[in-house]
Amino acid sequence: MTHADRFLGRAGVYASARPTYPAALGQWLAGQGLLSGRVADVGAGTGLFTRLLLAQGSGSAFAVDAVEPNPEMRAQLETALEAEVAGGRLRVHAGTSEATSLASASVSLITAAQAAHWFDPPPTVREFRRVLRPDGQVLLVWNDWRGVDPGLDGAGFNAAYREVVTAFSREDGELISRVPERELPRLMPGGFEVQTFDNPVSLSRERLRALAGSVSYLPSPDDSGFAAVGRQLDAAFDAHASDGHVTLTYRTHAYLGRL
Repeated sequence: MTHADRFLGRAGVYASARPTYPAALGQWLAGQGLLSGRVADVGAGTGLFTRLLLAQGSGSAFAVDAVEPNPEMRAQLETALEAEVAGGRLRVHAGTSEATSLASASVSLITAAQAAHWFDPPPTVREFRRVLRPDGQVLLVWNDWRGVDPGLDGAGFNAAYREVVTAFSREDGELISRVPERELPRLMPGGFEVQTFDNPVSLSRERLRALAGSVSYLPSPDDSGFAAVGRQLDAAFDAHASDGHVTLTYRTHAYLGRL
C-alpha cells in the first residue's frame, strides 16, 4: 500500500473533520512576503492548507499549485475550490513530493501541511531544489494534539482522546504523525526557523467520529472495527462534553527553511 492509498475511502471525513490552520500563520507568512509569488502546496490533500494560502496570498504573481497523489482527495479539493481553479489562482496536479510534475524553477515557496512525514527525504529534496526558484523557501506544517500540556486550559479532552487512539492504533501514531524536529535537517538542510500557534478545535460528537475515521492508523469508517472505536469515542465525549461539544487542543508547528 502506498502512502496515498492509506487514505482511500477517507477523503470525505478528512475534509469534514480535520482541523484547519490558524489565520495567524497565514498572516505571518504574508508579513514575511512569502505569499506574493507562486506557491506549491505539496501533499495538499483536500485543500485545508491550500485555503489558507489562497486567503492570504495577494498580488498579480500569486497563485497556488496544489499537488496531491490521492485521486479522492484531489477531487474533494477541486470541487471545494472550483471558483479558485476557474479564476486561475489555483492549479491542481496529480503528483508526489518526489515527482511534482511542476516546471523547474517555477515556484518561490513550497509548503507541505500534515504531509511531510510521508516524504522520502533524498528524492524530495532533489525535486524541491529543481522546482524552487533561487532563494526559494520550504514551509513544513503540522497540527498536533500530542505534547500539549494537559494542564493547559481547555486541554483536558486530549488525554481522553489519546487513550482511545492508543487502544485502537494499528501502528504507533506518534511516530508517523509528524517528522521529529531533530530529523528536519534531512528535508531542510539549509536550516530552518520555528513558529508555533495555538489551535483549539471544537468537535461535535459526529465530527469527533469523523476525525477518528480520517486517521490512517485507525480503522476506516467502513471497517467493521470502527464500531468499537465509535463506542469508546462516545464514552469519552459524554464524559467531557459541554453544550454538545468537546475541545481537542492542537498546537500548529510551522518550520520555514531552505534547501
